[in-house]
Amino acid sequence: MIVKLSQSEVRVCTSLGVERWLTKFGSEDRPNYAEGKKAGRLEPELMANIRANVSEWAVAKQYNLSWNVPWYPNELHGRRKDIPDVGNFEVRTIRTQNAIPFWQKDAGRIVFGTKILDEEYFSEVEVYGWFEADKFMNNEFFDPTISGWRVPLDRLQL
Repeated sequence: MIVKLSQSEVRVCTSLGVERWLTKFGSEDRPNYAEGKKAGRLEPELMANIRANVSEWAVAKQYNLSWNVPWYPNELHGRRKDIPDVGNFEVRTIRTQNAIPFWQKDAGRIVFGTKILDEEYFSEVEVYGWFEADKFMNNEFFDPTISGWRVPLDRLQL
């Protein structure tokens, strides 16, 4: 399903992305993320924050759920890192892949998969559906390049 966002919605998501980037400015990346950046597989942190916010808001809007806005100072990370993105769910977005990534930290959770269709204005988001992470934590779906798993889009539920 495609979720359309207004200019105001995109502006709020973008503003919060900039604030998150500034709050985390200079912080040290986790090893798997640092490796992905070094290998050129990941986009710059600022764009990743905006993309994540837009995707999370699209899921929250579509399903009338609360958005647990991911802005907080670094010193609160230990207390907030387990708070889900939207409602009780995680949201992952893809740019270049045809499968939704997830990691051990997602065990026991439901994950929504999304993609931003409108790369210029970020005003259209495809919500592919959701999956239960535990059902895909096996060798068939393991991807060593991310030290996690990837669920093909055709395996997601609406």
